[in-house]
Amino acid sequence: MPLGPLRFVAWAARAKAEAVAKEAPGRIVVAADTEVVLHGRIFGKPKDRAEAAAFLRALSGKTHQVYTAIHVIDGRSGRRAKGISRTHVTMRELSPGEITAYVRTGEPQDKAGAYAIQGKGRRLIGSIRGPYDNVVGMPMRLLTRLLGECGIPVPANNPDELQQTSHHPHGKPPASQSIGVGRLRAR
Repeated sequence: MPLGPLRFVAWAARAKAEAVAKEAPGRIVVAADTEVVLHGRIFGKPKDRAEAAAFLRALSGKTHQVYTAIHVIDGRSGRRAKGISRTHVTMRELSPGEITAYVRTGEPQDKAGAYAIQGKGRRLIGSIRGPYDNVVGMPMRLLTRLLGECGIPVPANNPDELQQTSHHPHGKPPASQSIGVGRLRAR
């Protein structure tokens, strides 16, 4: 029996964290997995341009969910923490020409759901409800909470800046929501 979207995203984050922790014992490991979900169907990273276009046609004009699961392993203490963040994203109604032009940029190829809200894909979005940084792939408020559960403090001037509901249909979010996070991928 296949896993549902929430179980799948949690499983993928845990598997990534465990793979890295095995290679880096005694270290703090943070792993995340982000998936786009519409009516229970997971839209992962498209395998090619044709699949990217198909994903965008399916999401066009609809509200879908973006789930990011984070799994933290503190190899020093053995503590673990996990959680999932959710954002509702409404994509504009896209014309075939808009889909073709966006797919040609190459941006959809490495992105769940075939779009990058932090890139050119922001023009495809009508609105979002929930954390913007979750759609980018690293919900900072959740990460901060999970690190705290493992006894790893994360200083922040204003933790509320790490996660806010936003509605930015065609532009970048305010500076307080522009957060860059490097990723370590398990291979």
